[in-house]
Amino acid sequence: METEFQNAVGKSVGEVVRDITEFLSCSCVVHPQRKIDLCTLLPDLNMHEQFSFALLSEALMQGLSEDVAESFYRRACSAVVSDSTVSTMLAAFRNRSGEAWKQYERKYGNRFTLSDGSYWSACLAIGIDSQQMNDVLYYLRLFTVALMEFAYMEDRNPSETYTWKYYESFRAMLDTLTAGPEPAPMPLKVRAVGGTAGKREKDSYLLTLGLDVENPNPDRMAREVDLDILLKDREGNVIAKVKDRISSMDPGTVYHYGVTRKIKGAAVASISATAKAASHLKLSTPVMKHAKLVHPRISANEKGFCLEGELHGSYDRPLRSVTLHYQFLSSENKILGGGGEWISDGLPENGARTIRSKIPVPSKNAAKIVYSIDFDALELID
Repeated sequence: METEFQNAVGKSVGEVVRDITEFLSCSCVVHPQRKIDLCTLLPDLNMHEQFSFALLSEALMQGLSEDVAESFYRRACSAVVSDSTVSTMLAAFRNRSGEAWKQYERKYGNRFTLSDGSYWSACLAIGIDSQQMNDVLYYLRLFTVALMEFAYMEDRNPSETYTWKYYESFRAMLDTLTAGPEPAPMPLKVRAVGGTAGKREKDSYLLTLGLDVENPNPDRMAREVDLDILLKDREGNVIAKVKDRISSMDPGTVYHYGVTRKIKGAAVASISATAKAASHLKLSTPVMKHAKLVHPRISANEKGFCLEGELHGSYDRPLRSVTLHYQFLSSENKILGGGGEWISDGLPENGARTIRSKIPVPSKNAAKIVYSIDFDALELID
């Protein structure tokens, strides 16, 4: 039985069959008191089924026909693996859209995690409990070497293998267990504030403003972000507070928030704001950016700002509700104001909604817009 990866290349069919037979015949006994054999762990969770599934999956990845894959599987495994296991595995193999194959994939596939009930996650748990991780890792090594022999049999030189993912998934579980505590997420930062006040009518006036909020965390989505905007007069007295919430902010992004409100009282002399996330979601790939404002048209005159366009979503499922926040900027990128449009009927799957939003605050300096899209990102994984 081969134990070294570097020697697993270029073996003949007979050599590979012999090594597979020897591997499937060996035991890996752990836990001194209970003497658990990882080969025969449970009737429905054992190495014979695990290796059978992995071998047939490797054959598929290497482009072997079903007949050739079945012929090799019978030759390599039937001397050790029971007839019932061979029959049920091959039946599932012939119908890979069926429930039997899906169940096998959940238990024996090459992508697994700590708590999914798969064969190798069970082996890891037993190895930790028995303090015999070295034995479990050696058994994993023998398993992967035997499968690599098949993948590189004779003159084959595949660019990728199904087998190696087993090792990567196992290492990922170990790394998760041995990693230190996650550092606390960095706080959100308010990067820019600006706005424009409209004409006073009696004791009130419209104020349109924009706020840039940065999520500096490169690997965490900010969830349920509370925005608190404080408006003060020249003497430092609080005129009004604007409170809002953003459901989801992608990692490493700036959110362009906009709002227009009627303000009662004195003129606003200063604007300050804070943003605080209720929680963070570990995330490496941005998900909020797949809704875009297509062909936006802006206008600004003595009657106010106007934004028109179409919001297109490229998600493979409908979104229940969506908010579009936007800001009007001057040619020098100064924030002149902003607003928000709540699309209560959401976005259809790979669909669009027409946007027309007006802000009745006079301005002639709007040269461009920036915008951000908000919705509950957890809808994508429901």
